[in-house]
Amino acid sequence: MKKLIVICILAASYAASAPSTVSFYSVSISLSQDTLHKNIDIRGMQGSDRLLSRITRGFNPETQSILLEKAVFGLHEGNSGPIPGWASDTLTGSGGWQLALVTAFPALREGMTIDYRISVTDWSGNWGRGPWAVLSPSVKGIRPDTSRFTVSGDMLEDISWYGPGYDIIKTDDELEFTATDSSGLLIISPFSSFEELEAYMMQEVTVILDSSYPPDLREAALQATSAGAYQYAQAERARSLLCNSINPSSIVQGGNLYSVRSLQEILDHRKGTALEIALVFAAMCRELGMEADIIPASSIDYRIPVPEGWNRFLVRLVSREGDSWFMEPSAYLTSASFIRKPDTLYIIENGSIRAMPPNTGEENQVLEYWMINPEEGTFSLEITCSGWYDMMLRRRFAGLSEVEVLLSLSQWSWLSGRTIIPDSLTLSDPFDLGTGMKLTVRGHLWMPGENTDFAEYLPLFDWMKPEYISVSEKRVWELTGIDTVYSPAYQFIEIMDDRAIITDTSGVSSHFPVVLEFSE
Repeated sequence: MKKLIVICILAASYAASAPSTVSFYSVSISLSQDTLHKNIDIRGMQGSDRLLSRITRGFNPETQSILLEKAVFGLHEGNSGPIPGWASDTLTGSGGWQLALVTAFPALREGMTIDYRISVTDWSGNWGRGPWAVLSPSVKGIRPDTSRFTVSGDMLEDISWYGPGYDIIKTDDELEFTATDSSGLLIISPFSSFEELEAYMMQEVTVILDSSYPPDLREAALQATSAGAYQYAQAERARSLLCNSINPSSIVQGGNLYSVRSLQEILDHRKGTALEIALVFAAMCRELGMEADIIPASSIDYRIPVPEGWNRFLVRLVSREGDSWFMEPSAYLTSASFIRKPDTLYIIENGSIRAMPPNTGEENQVLEYWMINPEEGTFSLEITCSGWYDMMLRRRFAGLSEVEVLLSLSQWSWLSGRTIIPDSLTLSDPFDLGTGMKLTVRGHLWMPGENTDFAEYLPLFDWMKPEYISVSEKRVWELTGIDTVYSPAYQFIEIMDDRAIITDTSGVSSHFPVVLEFSE
């Protein structure tokens, strides 16, 4: 008798991979005199994205200390343990921080939980008017189930806030904010008006601007007078002098945001923050007889006055004749007359906030004019530009020798999808911020045409323009000795007796074949 043996193979069933989650996120802020204390708590569960394996917190050791109070993990609360000692260390920071406390959860597998707590002490000098913060109910992009932010301590009665969607509990010594599903940023500030905020940010620079200036500054101002009697030209010259002599440096996070050194110290070290460069420029322009005031600027309007984000500084100038204009002294290798505004820029002027509209396409212009002889395989090119394109051209070629510029131009063309061989060029001085950039280049493009008709790809440069800025691009190809030209891509084609002119204003950096026929 034969036995029938049935073998059943049951596939193991695994739960589908899930992203990491955060069940609880808390930030508590308290102020004691001028020292801010902050406690941060995070509880969550590791997912397949492994986002909770490593938590980093930057800090500035000159003005801040940080302490890891808890870092445990396990399968659940009753089966958790602390991380080993070697899994937490202080490393070189990033994103503007000098150092960072890095906490790793080794062998943290999907489904395991973490419980993390740190305390930060900050004596940077930013809290003389009271505590302020911009808080987000988010941890590494994860929306917590519950977010709780609390503020307590000195000056609590002067605190204002903005944050739709929060549940708020206020007592005599504490403010508690709990995030709901619709909650976004929570802004906490001790300032009741933008006039107060402006006075706070400009306190040190105002004292220096109203004091006597060092001889070095007066000598620099005299150099600017070589631009002529017109004060706008003198201001452009002063911008160029600063760009060529003082290197911009970013402020280290965690430091006093609006602290500046003396004018002599900045000039001696040849390096300065955006605010310090604005200070030197404003002082130079005052020496030249202009009215000059520093104007804080930010790309974000938080609805209430808070120091966060005010990290750009314009200078408002008024000439003897009453003409008024703005310049941004710390904008490295940028035309003196151009203020980059890809989006609305907010400024605090005379104690009030107002919006400056984004740059228009008329401000960000470029023209590539190619003159090509297909029979000889030669070309000449003129590039004229303004605004964003002017800035990009300066930064691409500034400081390079003529040979290096030729090589850089060849590489740029190759990366744009078409090879050119430049022989000679003329380039405006990238360090003269009062003159618009212009590039003229001659060279070879392809082998001379042997047939009466052939197809080619026209050259162009890909500027890698960000999608969020408004621009005006124009390319013109003037082809000599051409009797007929056809392309499915270009609509503006003008046929003349001995040449054809193709114009493209679409701004698309794509190459399309063009069929050419020589004149006989």
